[in-house]
Amino acid sequence: MRLKSEEFTAGQFYHIYNRATGSELLFRDNSDYLKCISLMKQYYHPQHFTFLAYCLMPSHYHILLLQKTDYDFTKCFSSVWYRYSAYYNKKYGRKGTLYAGKMQHMGIQDEKYLFNLCAYIHLNPIKASLVDKAEDWEWSNLRDWLQIRNGTMLDREIIAAYFPDSYGYLTALHDLADSLTNKKMLFDSQ
Repeated sequence: MRLKSEEFTAGQFYHIYNRATGSELLFRDNSDYLKCISLMKQYYHPQHFTFLAYCLMPSHYHILLLQKTDYDFTKCFSSVWYRYSAYYNKKYGRKGTLYAGKMQHMGIQDEKYLFNLCAYIHLNPIKASLVDKAEDWEWSNLRDWLQIRNGTMLDREIIAAYFPDSYGYLTALHDLADSLTNKKMLFDSQ
C-alpha cells in the first residue's frame, strides 16, 4: 500500500519494493547490481533514514528502512530508480518503463514483524534457488550485518538494538531456509 508523503514519520520502519515489468529483469549482470548500489549510496542520507535490510533480486527489490526524521525518503528512491532505469535502457537499447508500477511502500507498525520481514528479505535468494545460504547472496546487506563485508549503508547500533545477536539471526535464517527447502521438496514430490 502506498503512503502519502505526510505519513512518513520519524522512528517508523518502511518496506519499499517493486519489480520489473512483464518478464523483464531489473538486473542482468553484476555491473547492473553495482550500478544500483552505487546510486543507492549516492542518495543515501543517514541523517534521515537508514537501511535495516535490503535485497536486490534479478526481477525485483526489497528495502526495509528506518525513518530517522520526517524527511520523505521516496524523493531519494525516486531519483535512484529513475537514474537506474535511464542507465538500464541505454545499456540494453530499450525504451519505456522498466518497472511494473510505481515504487510501493508500506509502513511497519508492529516491531515484532521486523524479524519476519528481515528474514523474508534476506531469504529471497534462497527461495529463488540462487544460493544455498542467505549470506552467500552478494546483493543484500546480510553480509554487512555479519561484518563479512564493511557496508556503509547501515547503522550498526540500530541493527544491534533490534537484532542484538546477528549470528543468532543467521542461525534462525538457516533454520527457516531448511524449512523452505523441505517444504519445496515436499511440494515438488506431489
